[in-house]
Amino acid sequence: MLRSDQLDRLQPADWEVLASLGVKTVCDLRTAAERNRFPNSLPEHGMRQIPIELVGDVRSNPELIEPLRTRHGAEGAVAMMRQMYRQFPEALAPHLATLFRLFREDEVPVLVHCVVGKDRTGFTVAVILHALGVADEVVMADYLLSARVRETASEERRAATARIIQRITERHVTEEMVDAILDARPEYLNAALDAVTERYGSMQDYLRVRAGLDERVLGELRDRWLEPR
Repeated sequence: MLRSDQLDRLQPADWEVLASLGVKTVCDLRTAAERNRFPNSLPEHGMRQIPIELVGDVRSNPELIEPLRTRHGAEGAVAMMRQMYRQFPEALAPHLATLFRLFREDEVPVLVHCVVGKDRTGFTVAVILHALGVADEVVMADYLLSARVRETASEERRAATARIIQRITERHVTEEMVDAILDARPEYLNAALDAVTERYGSMQDYLRVRAGLDERVLGELRDRWLEPR
């Protein structure tokens, strides 16, 4: 399993690299509008492309925008991110069966991506790792690798993020606000995981109720895809 940001700028040589890794499926978590604006043009490498639309543009969601407008500086940006992550479990739930079918039917390796590769993709990959029984601290460490998005963000990306915030809030945008939105932080992923626990009791129950993955099926997946240490 690989995770990535959007693939619209990949060159033929980049697709050759993915083909050499045996990637069979590309799971695209972007909205239809995002896919239409920046389409993945897949060369003929036999890779199957599956659209799985998760939470859309925050600009169209008043509930998510409210913290940016009412709280000062980075505090509002962090609150918005936490609220967005809390929506991920229900947004992903209708697609869980499709996602895990890839692993049950050998349609892997799979590359999972959205626009930036840290929020929607980060949560989706975390769910898969939890389903496979990966330790909580390892799941979190994997997610936090996406902090590189903030560390390596170009001035163009930072400026674009700032412009979006400014249009939403009509307020001065600080560097700390941009950092909060581009960052991967434990409190973000924990907000999504807490939402799972609050509604379903546990990740196992979430997977059982929303994807039909009982302990027998999860055991089969773990036996198939985990290597003994």
